[in-house]
Amino acid sequence: MDLLFDVATIECEAVCVRHWDWSETSQTVSLITRDHGLVRCLAKGSKREKAPFSGGLEIATVGHMVSIVRPNSELVLLTSWDLLDPVYLLRSDLGRYHAAMYAIDLIPRLINDHDPHPELYDAIRDVLRLLGSRIECGEGQIASLLVWYQWVLLGSIGSAPELRADVEDGAVLDPGRDVYGFDAHRGGFTQDPGSAGRGDIWRVRSETLELLRRLDEGGEMGSIAEAGLQAKIRAGALLAMYIRTLVGHEIRSAYPIFPQTRPGI
Repeated sequence: MDLLFDVATIECEAVCVRHWDWSETSQTVSLITRDHGLVRCLAKGSKREKAPFSGGLEIATVGHMVSIVRPNSELVLLTSWDLLDPVYLLRSDLGRYHAAMYAIDLIPRLINDHDPHPELYDAIRDVLRLLGSRIECGEGQIASLLVWYQWVLLGSIGSAPELRADVEDGAVLDPGRDVYGFDAHRGGFTQDPGSAGRGDIWRVRSETLELLRRLDEGGEMGSIAEAGLQAKIRAGALLAMYIRTLVGHEIRSAYPIFPQTRPGI
């Protein structure tokens, strides 16, 4: 007697965030989608010349995926990949490339499989559109983009740092200080800027805190567009180091953009 099972399918736009060789002809890939979250797939025959995977599966490319969710398997079977945006220009500029690789690298480190984060998907698509477009994208624009993106990512997983209350005692942060402390393990700022005996507290300038507050209140990348380049770089590096603490290990893709995150620096 044959048993019939309902087979769930996923058909939607996706961004490739990781891929590995599975065999001489196949790959495993991680794809981020808007409504299904992170989906790990087996792409059988994807490296064959006539496979139904147009343009190939490369990190940062955008495509339309069709897949089958298999019972009792962690890997979804990817049956089709129709390339929508190869993001060619991303690979023509080293600054844009490093920024995109860092943004993408954070996704599988911080979200679980099949856990949708629509706002995060929209953010990574915006990142790729900007970095992969012919629009001028200098150091200042990239710095703004990465501060904004990291803030969206942290907010989407419920780990945005506390910006207004002291994480040590709950008191409102004194607005008159030039330097604050940041306690990554408690997830926010403190009045105490730290000292030689408190390596767990990072010293942070008041302008960095104000920049993050503007971003939190405005929500859009444009809310920090007028900030100075160094302020944006410092804010981006602070969030990168905080994310490193959250994941519990080094994130090497951050090194070319935020050298401050290298061990020993």
